[in-house]
Amino acid sequence: MHTVILDRSAPQAATPLLSPAQMLGLVAVIGLLHLTAAYSFLLFHTLVEILRIVVLGGIFVLAWHSRRWSANNFLLIIGTGTLFVAGLELLHTLSYKGLNLFPGRDANLPTQLWIAFRYLEAASFLFAALAIGRSHSPHRLVLGYGFITAAIAAAVFSGYFPDCYIEGSGLTPFKVYSEFVLIGLFGLSLAILLARRDHFTPHVLQLIVAAVVFGALTEVAFTQYVGVFDYANEVGHYLLLVSTYFLYRAMLVTGIVAPFDLLFRSLKQNESQLEARVAERTRALRESESLNTAFLDNSPAVIYLIDRTGRYTLANAAFERLAGRPKCDILGRTPFDLWPTETATELDRNNHLVIETGVPMLISERLGSGIDTRFFETSHFPLLDPSGAVVGAGGIATDITEHRLAEERYGIMIRTSMDAFVLIDAAARILEVNDACCTLTGYTREELLGLSIQDIEAAMDTQAVHRTIEHVEREGAARFDSVLRRKDGEQRDIEVSIQCLNHIVEARLFCFIRDITERKRTMARIDYLAHHDTLTGLPNKRLFQEKFAPLAARALAAQRRLALAYVDLDNFKNVNDTLGHVVGDSLLREVAQRLNTLLGEGDRLCRISGDEFLLLLDNVGDQASVAARAGEILSQMATPVHVDGHELSSTVSVGLALFPEDGTDFDTLYKKADTAMFQAKAAGRNVFRFFDEAMHAEAIERIALLAELRGAIERNELRLHYQPQIDLETGALIGAEALLRWERTDQQMTPPGLFIPLAEDSGLIVPIGTWVLHEACREAMRWQQQGLPPMVVAVNLSAVQFHRTDLLETVRNALALSGLPAARLELELTESLLIGDTDAALDTVRQLKALGVRLSIDDFGTGYSSLAYLKRFAVDKLKIDQSFVRSMDKEPSNATLVRTIVQMAHNLGLKTIAEGVEHEGLIAQLRNLQCDEAQGYHFARPMPPDAFASWATAFAARIAARREPENA
Repeated sequence: MHTVILDRSAPQAATPLLSPAQMLGLVAVIGLLHLTAAYSFLLFHTLVEILRIVVLGGIFVLAWHSRRWSANNFLLIIGTGTLFVAGLELLHTLSYKGLNLFPGRDANLPTQLWIAFRYLEAASFLFAALAIGRSHSPHRLVLGYGFITAAIAAAVFSGYFPDCYIEGSGLTPFKVYSEFVLIGLFGLSLAILLARRDHFTPHVLQLIVAAVVFGALTEVAFTQYVGVFDYANEVGHYLLLVSTYFLYRAMLVTGIVAPFDLLFRSLKQNESQLEARVAERTRALRESESLNTAFLDNSPAVIYLIDRTGRYTLANAAFERLAGRPKCDILGRTPFDLWPTETATELDRNNHLVIETGVPMLISERLGSGIDTRFFETSHFPLLDPSGAVVGAGGIATDITEHRLAEERYGIMIRTSMDAFVLIDAAARILEVNDACCTLTGYTREELLGLSIQDIEAAMDTQAVHRTIEHVEREGAARFDSVLRRKDGEQRDIEVSIQCLNHIVEARLFCFIRDITERKRTMARIDYLAHHDTLTGLPNKRLFQEKFAPLAARALAAQRRLALAYVDLDNFKNVNDTLGHVVGDSLLREVAQRLNTLLGEGDRLCRISGDEFLLLLDNVGDQASVAARAGEILSQMATPVHVDGHELSSTVSVGLALFPEDGTDFDTLYKKADTAMFQAKAAGRNVFRFFDEAMHAEAIERIALLAELRGAIERNELRLHYQPQIDLETGALIGAEALLRWERTDQQMTPPGLFIPLAEDSGLIVPIGTWVLHEACREAMRWQQQGLPPMVVAVNLSAVQFHRTDLLETVRNALALSGLPAARLELELTESLLIGDTDAALDTVRQLKALGVRLSIDDFGTGYSSLAYLKRFAVDKLKIDQSFVRSMDKEPSNATLVRTIVQMAHNLGLKTIAEGVEHEGLIAQLRNLQCDEAQGYHFARPMPPDAFASWATAFAARIAARREPENA
């Protein structure tokens, strides 16, 4: 018995591998997938894998339900294997790079799962080819495949499966060699299939061979694989999809098309043959007894005659075979002598009903019981004598058992299908449905059978429905998306697949309906997330850029001017660092709402990232009108924002680029608006700036400077200079402030005010600050070992360093590696570090104090000076900003401010140090104000370490010489 139920002895018409419609559909699917790959490779990969997993599931269902009429089990083995291949492939899809459904897993996991399911698939083909002609238990196949699949999955997730991809190195040799092994397995399977081709019908063999060949070609494509998103990867997935399609076609032909095509053709052929034979044999009986005998003995139908008493008077050879008795043991007996009581009673009743009424009848009868039951379609007719009197009855019974079984299988497949099934006629009337259709529509079967397609179709009117039916009758099949209206009024998105079947009377249309509502919602959600910012709901940069091109084209045609405004919040990082990201997010949402209120007709707004927004202002007129719009933005943003109990004043800096003067494409305008925004930041923030070419040159210089700064530590270009700190009462050297300098390879010193803001904005301040801390401690310890007077080294901490969780460990390591006592290290903090998230700041200060280091407030008086935070934080010293000190001898108000700070500090038990002391007169004035310490150019400028050591030695000698006369 062959793999499929097609009669190989009957002439077979040549069947092309793919019909033009199938070929066109396959090309269209691949084309759409290619466009998806160009847009998002992750989306492309997910769609291809999901499509293949769905098809593999369909193959399994077809194989499982067709096993009863398939003998050599080739497609049963392949179909059973597809279920478990689909399981591994689903894991591969969910673990693919970008989905992040397996945290902590890198690209090795999806690559291992790829090789795993491809090995399982290739092995299935080889096993199925070797098993042709042998019988296998379907349930044992499921258990075997399940065990193998579980073992493979366990090996992959437990780490016992060989690595296939290593981050930074790429594909492993095992992965590369596996592709060639898989090609060999597919090639061996193909050779065995061709050697045993007589077990298949030609068309099924062509489809299976094509599936194997394209499976091998898939691996050939992946031998050229280099990267996750390369062309070989994309082509390999197309070939894999085509291979799966051919296998699906093979299973479809075997499981549905072939058997039911044969069934319908057989029914029609048997019906016409039976009618012809009955007419022919009837004439033969009247013409010749010999012809009657020949007809009776050669008829495949069971024929018999009985008299009025119910005894058999004639039985043909088919009757003898059915009864299992020779004719001599049949004639003269009644049905009760030949058949079981139940069957005999039914036959006798039907025979006597014809005799009594004299009316022929066509009826279905059953013979036997259990697995031996046979079904017949019997034509009962009366026997008349020449006078017209009924003298007996006859019967012609056709065995329709196989037809009944085929109909039952067909019904089971339809009823158990997960897709809704609807059978309609050419007038769109519903003739039959399955349970899935009732579930989908909300109607009962009886209600649906009284409706037409127009009653549940929500996307097409009556004319459109009939045009679709005419198209399907003309083309044979169709597939499209539509909308279904449920009984409760809810509308669901559906995918409809229609096949036209030419019925005896009129065409019938088989409709399979799949609910794709959730799929469409998911795709819409994915599309929304890909084009919108999740925090503010605003379009993101990608969508903004897509919308820009048509707007720019219309503006250019209408000779209108556009303006691109780059809006960046000022000091937003301080909000996140001090108040937390929850407050920061709330502030960003409020800013987005305020910017939205400023949009005019035709304007566009998006959030780029972080605290940056883009506004496209339409039809803005001259530069003055653009400036007015920018002023509105600044004014609107300057109003305080109330967020979670905090009143925040968050200004913005705005950079402006004009279309078409500054550029006609998005990228050019974006870069120039960005450059102008940085100029607005440099100008003091809370201002706007128009782009000009000088800005561009400055931005290029800034980028180049940042690039050099990234390698400054490795190139040993950073230096520390030290400025002495003097005790005003004794005149002794008590400490030194470490000040960062950058001496580039061209021996040129870069001002700190130029590169330190760059370091803070780029995050480089963290490694640079760590280096400064270690270097200052090391140098201070070296001075101590050289015998210099005991002194404290002061190091500035940036806000980024202060809020890092590893700050305490960094300070501890610097002290441990250098050997410097903690009391000899002073960390200078700015006031802004200690406001906002005071609990976190207080905890950090307490931990630093526990180490034994000293803490001082730098630039005191310029920020949020507050007795409240000074009382909470256990700092040691206030550093009075030089802007007050330098002019205190000329501006009484500054002297008053310095006096107030000193008195407040002393009242709180804190010391004070004045910076910016540049002449002797300031020293006397500071002593009168009882300031404790001072530093400035009057004592010394910042010096390299060795120069500072020499200066300190000489300074100590001078102090000692000055004290000798006093002691004498």
